[in-house]
Amino acid sequence: MASQKTKNQILEIEDQIKRLRDKQKRLLAKTQSEIGKYVMETWNIQDAESAKMFIDSFKEQVLSSQQVAASDETNNQEG
Repeated sequence: MASQKTKNQILEIEDQIKRLRDKQKRLLAKTQSEIGKYVMETWNIQDAESAKMFIDSFKEQVLSSQQVAASDETNNQEG
């Protein structure tokens, strides 16, 4: 049977994990908000629907560029 000290340590660790997960969620939300703000300011977009339309229109270009960059990185590591 686990001692009270062990149980307390387990509870403390679980609490730390919960706090870290909450912190992770806050940081992710903050990052997404900052990126959205940057895109809207940079492209001078006033509403979310316009932003989504522009993002969708550039989606294929971005995905293609990411594939090229990943391929280049792989080739550079092999060579």
